[in-house]
Amino acid sequence: MKKLTFLLIIVFCFTSCQRIIEQNQFNTELNNYTSPYQGTWYGAYNGAENGQLQIMVYKAGNIEVKRIFNNTTETFYGQVYDNGVINDTYSNSGFFLSGSLNTKSGVWKQGSLNGSWTVTKQ
Repeated sequence: MKKLTFLLIIVFCFTSCQRIIEQNQFNTELNNYTSPYQGTWYGAYNGAENGQLQIMVYKAGNIEVKRIFNNTTETFYGQVYDNGVINDTYSNSGFFLSGSLNTKSGVWKQGSLNGSWTVTKQ
């Protein structure tokens, strides 16, 4: 029984150490990563409604989207992947932004309203 307990402790310690090493490696890779789309992008959205967009891409690929319409600014957040695809990003008002910074364009929806958007990097 003592041998089994000792063996289980050894296996547990090895597994725990392996997880610590993997987490450390992940953190190092994350700290060294810089999104190829980092910077500020400006543009407009058109269709059933018109307005301006500002997309700020941070080092890790997180994005902050500012939608300017009718003298009002709405800010919401998302992420851009390595291939430029913006994850399905929703605002509190239900404004949905989808597309790619690689193509600098995409589509938007808000309820029954929809249209397209384009941006350029500054």
